[in-house]
Amino acid sequence: NGVAVGMATSIPPHNATELCNALLHLLKSPKARTETLIRYIPGPDFPTGGEIVEEASSIVSSYKSGRGAFRLRATWNVEDLGHGQYQIIVTEIPYQVQKAKLIEKIADLIDEKKISWLADVIDESTEDIRMVLMPRSRSVKPQLLMEALFRNTELEIRVPLNLNVLSKGKIPGVLSLGETLNAFLEHRFEVLTRRTVNRKEKVEVRLDVLKGYQIVYLNLDLVIKIIREFEKPEQELKRKWKLNDIQINSILSMRLRQLKKLEETQIKSEHKTLSSELVELKKLLKNKKLQRNSIAKEIRNIQDMLAGNG
Repeated sequence: NGVAVGMATSIPPHNATELCNALLHLLKSPKARTETLIRYIPGPDFPTGGEIVEEASSIVSSYKSGRGAFRLRATWNVEDLGHGQYQIIVTEIPYQVQKAKLIEKIADLIDEKKISWLADVIDESTEDIRMVLMPRSRSVKPQLLMEALFRNTELEIRVPLNLNVLSKGKIPGVLSLGETLNAFLEHRFEVLTRRTVNRKEKVEVRLDVLKGYQIVYLNLDLVIKIIREFEKPEQELKRKWKLNDIQINSILSMRLRQLKKLEETQIKSEHKTLSSELVELKKLLKNKKLQRNSIAKEIRNIQDMLAGNG
C-alpha cells in the first residue's frame, strides 16, 4: 500500500588524514566556513590517483551546497626520446575507469582518424600504470594532444558529489561539507556518552560487589557458616549485614574455596582504582570540554595509525 522512494547519494573517496585534520579544527570551531575547511580538505582523494582540475571556486561551491562535480584527469608526463622525438606516458588514470576499455577507445579513435595527431597507444603496465601515447609527428604539441584526448576519452571524467544523507533522527537531506562533518562529530559525542555511561554503570556495580566482599572478608567464618547451614542463606545475609541482591548473588556464586582466598589488600586496591575511575567518568559526562578532548584524542590516534600504515 506504500510507494517506495529512491534517493541517490554520491560521496567520492577522501583522504582520511585530511578529514581528521578538518574534524580537529571543527572541534575547536564548529561553525567554520567551507573556505576554511578546504584548507584541510582541498578535494576528493582517489586511490587510483589522477589530478583534480576543477576551479577552487567550483570546489567551494560544491562543498557548500553538498552537490556538484569534480573534473578528474589522468596524470601524464612527456618522455624525451632525443632528436626532438617524444612520447607521452600516462601513469595514473581516473577513478573507476577500466584501463582495457580506455585503451580500446583510444585505439578506435586512432583507427577512425578522429584524433589525427596520435599514431599509437601501447600498454606497458606491470603493477603500475604505464600507458604510452605515440604522437604522429614531433611537431604536435603534447598539451594539445592531451586536451583532445581529455575531450574524447575517459582520460578525463566528472566525479559527482551528492551529500544526500540521513541525519538528525534519520531525516534525509543534502548537507554541506561542514554539516556532514559536524553530524559525524555529533555521533561521536553520542557514542562517547553511551560508552561512558555503560562503563560507569559497570564500575558502580563492581564497587558495590567489592563492598560486599569487604564484609565477607571481615566476617568470613560466619558467612561460610550461614552458607552451609541455612536453607536460604541470602535472606540471612541480607538481614545480618543489609546486603543487596547484587552483593548476595556475587557472594553466593563464589565457591567456598574462592571465598577463603579473598584478600583485603586486593579488595581495597581494586576499590581504590575503580573509585578514582568513577570520579573521572562522572567528570567526563558533565564536562563538554573533556568530551571534546577525548574525541580529539581518538582522532589523533587514528592519524597515528594511518601514519604507521603509510
